[in-house]
Amino acid sequence: MRRIQLAAVFVILCTFLVGTVQAAERTGTFILFFGGDEAGREEYSWSADELKTEGEISVQGISLKITTSLKGSGGKWTSYEFQQVPGASFTTSFRDGELQAELGPVKFAFPLEEPFVVMDNNVFAHFEQLLGMLPADIDEVELTAVTPILMTGNQNPVYSVTLKRQGSADYEVDGRRLALDEYVLTSMNNLQMRLLAEGDLLVKLEIPMQAVEIVREGYLGLQLAAGDTAVQHYVTEDFLVQNGEITLAGTVFLPLGGGPFPAILLNSGSGPQDRQGNSPPALMTNMFTILAERLTEAGIAVLAYDERGVGESTGDYNSADLEDLLSDVEVLLDYLEAHPQIDEKRLAMLGHSEGAYFAPLFAQRLSAVVLLAGSSIPLDQIMVEQVDYQLSKPFLSAQEKAALEEYKPLIDQLLQEAREGREVGSVLPYNLEWIRQHMALRPLENVAQVKCPVLIVHGQDDLQVMPYHGEALAQALQQAGNDQVTLRYLPETTHVFTFFPTSEEFDALDPFKLNPELLDTVVSWLAENLK
Repeated sequence: MRRIQLAAVFVILCTFLVGTVQAAERTGTFILFFGGDEAGREEYSWSADELKTEGEISVQGISLKITTSLKGSGGKWTSYEFQQVPGASFTTSFRDGELQAELGPVKFAFPLEEPFVVMDNNVFAHFEQLLGMLPADIDEVELTAVTPILMTGNQNPVYSVTLKRQGSADYEVDGRRLALDEYVLTSMNNLQMRLLAEGDLLVKLEIPMQAVEIVREGYLGLQLAAGDTAVQHYVTEDFLVQNGEITLAGTVFLPLGGGPFPAILLNSGSGPQDRQGNSPPALMTNMFTILAERLTEAGIAVLAYDERGVGESTGDYNSADLEDLLSDVEVLLDYLEAHPQIDEKRLAMLGHSEGAYFAPLFAQRLSAVVLLAGSSIPLDQIMVEQVDYQLSKPFLSAQEKAALEEYKPLIDQLLQEAREGREVGSVLPYNLEWIRQHMALRPLENVAQVKCPVLIVHGQDDLQVMPYHGEALAQALQQAGNDQVTLRYLPETTHVFTFFPTSEEFDALDPFKLNPELLDTVVSWLAENLK
């Protein structure tokens, strides 16, 4: 594969860009998706001498209107205007080998060599410039990029990026089949983005680490062309279950056949999560859906649900206390037991993180228990321990350590307010009754009461629940006389069972990919213990 510096093909690129920029005006609309939900739109036009955009973004109650104008011709940009409401407005010029700008009374100047691309934050059409940057016989090129908005944070807006052609693949959208070119852009801090293009049109931009997708209007629903489709080995039933005034919604995955089948209830960690095991945009592993597909292949039914206030379930997750969440599990186990295709004598429960506190409390109803990233100490102690543990890690930047140091006293104050019996925290938005009820839990005592087989799985690079907790839980079970305990540690694996960023298995374009060893371990163990 050939890799070159951009300067070596300056003449080639200028010739190419002249043809691109001086073509007839190009227009289009990009749609922003954040965590799978539509969060904004941008209109753009690109003529021989100007690339203009006008967009609006709305995320977590904050709305921004962004208007930009990038002027130039012959493949060379000369000026840039940016206006964000609310926010900054500025004009930047590119001349005499410099980027020059004024933000209020402050003047900026940064060295800048041509050619370069302007790629400002939240301006999607700018990425279309990249499609002209790779000649047909070159697979990889290093570029100079400019992100002017960085100046508002006193950062240098000029930096290097790498653009790599990955090849082409067949896609389908609205019944059309089309071949799209794929590129990977590696930016600051090794942030990787995937670009899909049809000729010189940007069709889709993905930033997996940020759960961001930008799709060109007319290409919504784009997906890889179907190849040989695997035979589906399960059917699904969506359900609604009442717990007092709360309606819980979820899906039961059933193996093919008449049953009755052994079944497992999947319970997630803290924070509002859906039946896929996701909490968009921060957590998008699809752990529960992937597990359900694998487990049904092994003949095991699966119940996964939207936590209260999430997806199709009613209620308010943030106002729910621990007893509310436990009562939800209770009614879902009742539902499983009563299901005509479920063997009520072969029920299991998988608890991840906070869910690992829950599962032992229902062990008398279960034939098997799976604890993923479970803690051996109460939540209040874990909240303190995890911050100290993360601060001990040498790979944290000074900025990250400073943020954690600022966070520590807030945690201490939050826990003190919970102990004092306050209803509302003054420093962090936590449900204090939920914390108080967690403080009363005794995880080691609870797990010691479990008499059925137990699988404990822990990531060795878990920064939230230290790996020693897995061993502590296993020892408590064994000391209580349970000799049906299996403990597995997964190397280079995080709290959510993705690969740690330093692992060779980590893929920045697929950062939420689960360690397949988790799936293999859970499925094979349950198949053996739910016979």
